[in-house]
Amino acid sequence: MADGLLFLRHGWKNIWKNNIIWLFSFLYFLGQFPYFFQVKKEMGLFLSFILLAVNILFLILFFVSDIGIPYLAYCFLIGKSATIQETLFAVRKFFGRVLGCSCLGLLALSPLLFWILAVSINSSTHTLQFSNKTILPFLLISIFAALPQFTMVAFFENDWGILKSLEKAWNLFTSHFGVLAILGLILTIIIKLYSAASGILTVLIQSGFDIPSISKLNLFNPSISLKNSALFLLINGIGLTIFTPLSASIFISAYLKYSDVKLPFLLRVR
Repeated sequence: MADGLLFLRHGWKNIWKNNIIWLFSFLYFLGQFPYFFQVKKEMGLFLSFILLAVNILFLILFFVSDIGIPYLAYCFLIGKSATIQETLFAVRKFFGRVLGCSCLGLLALSPLLFWILAVSINSSTHTLQFSNKTILPFLLISIFAALPQFTMVAFFENDWGILKSLEKAWNLFTSHFGVLAILGLILTIIIKLYSAASGILTVLIQSGFDIPSISKLNLFNPSISLKNSALFLLINGIGLTIFTPLSASIFISAYLKYSDVKLPFLLRVR
């Protein structure tokens, strides 16, 4: 586990030296807010069209940040400077491959996702409400958190197609499964704990610091009841703004070390 501690320390240290990555991380933060722009039946055609356009914009921002953050982390870790323009060019270049990998991932996880949807639909209101039963499956999925990051770096590094990049990512992942699986679990637990703390703080502020009101909060998944709370999205979003580049930096550090890439610094266990 010495490697894992090294990657955690190294990732935390380096995200603060990469200024441009925070711009793309802020785009990820903005991607939380489509909840406030939901199309409703009583809305007119014009307003519905505007809200649909806003949601498409948020989706674009998500993909820009989802590709831009690991690209900037990768460039920084190999000692290559990357401008905003170059990063946006990389987003456009690799968008199709990232989208294709996302579809393959959803296809592979479809049985589990269908089960999660089945147990999360409220039979009386016919609304989607994720229950605590889904926590364990999400934790199991988090074991494989390194895979999408590894695959994207294979795109950036070699300009490979989807299958060849997936093959390298899978081989690296399985060769170092223990360390990478534990890292995925640790990072997921950290963000879950932060989300719970964000939910508690939100409820306390909104209730005038009424302690008993916390009992109504689902600590395992506070977004169930607070997804429409701007305060919760703000507090939780601050953590996500830091966590997203941190996670990318940690896993990309692991990819580079395990790929024996010559770096401008010594990435080794001390």
